[in-house]
Amino acid sequence: MNLSSLSVTLSQFSAFALFFSFSGCHPFKSRYAMDDREYAAKYHEGAEKEDVLGKVKQAVDARHVKGLGGWFVSGGGQFLAKSDAPIVGAEVGYECYPTSYYSQRISGLLMSDSNQGFAGMDVGARFQTPTRLAPFVGVGMYNGFSRGEIDSDRDGLDNDDDKAIDEEGEKKSIVDGYILAVYPEFGAHFWLNGSGRITLYTRYFVTSEGRAQDQWVLGGQATIFSR
Repeated sequence: MNLSSLSVTLSQFSAFALFFSFSGCHPFKSRYAMDDREYAAKYHEGAEKEDVLGKVKQAVDARHVKGLGGWFVSGGGQFLAKSDAPIVGAEVGYECYPTSYYSQRISGLLMSDSNQGFAGMDVGARFQTPTRLAPFVGVGMYNGFSRGEIDSDRDGLDNDDDKAIDEEGEKKSIVDGYILAVYPEFGAHFWLNGSGRITLYTRYFVTSEGRAQDQWVLGGQATIFSR
């Protein structure tokens, strides 16, 4: 995948979301977020059929997201790979909206290729439009470590808790690698209703392993929010 194809993918995502925003098809209707009390209080009466601008406002307004917080699952993979072992990752975390145009998140993130795996913590922030289809830009940081095994049959310890010391072939687990990465990201959110949101994003990881290990990651996220 290249940048031009990524642009096409984002454009298709945006077009798809906009189509359903205005189509009136359930559950993608003009008053899409009536399950949220803030949105419902604002639009409980709804715009008249002849009020096109009012209908449009109801269909795109997502200022109700201020104060929401929720758990998400996310996954992605490396593209424009520089190696024969592209990285894939999965994360579970929590995201919240202090304001309607700003969100912040924290998650546990696992990343792995065919040679090595890392587990760690990811934190990030995003700035987006307070709209149902919400383009965003953001920044994040990942700090992870990997584990390995070494021979430990001469250290005088019971490393595998089998009540035997220094038996033949005994090994112990150690931290054998660290990685720190910072990244810019951009993408788009789409609100299915007042509490459910899907996200498409791309990130460029700038790693502590050197520029040869920097990587583009394309991924998706699903989040359920509540007040």
